[in-house]
Amino acid sequence: MRNDLILKMDLNKDMFLFLRENPSFHRALSYNPFLFKEFEEEYKTKRRKHLSDRIEDLSMMVALAKELL
Repeated sequence: MRNDLILKMDLNKDMFLFLRENPSFHRALSYNPFLFKEFEEEYKTKRRKHLSDRIEDLSMMVALAKELL
């Protein structure tokens, strides 16, 4: 895999774990490093890292806190 991709993923250790869980991406990125955007989107979708997912999670926590009080 190219060094620039490794450096990008070095900033986020969870991406390395996701890559280990999905070895097909490792192979694809080794042959075609331009697929990094697709890998990143898949990572965000599977790990619920999109902004809308975070807002949804926050609203669920607020609703739970209201129920407890």
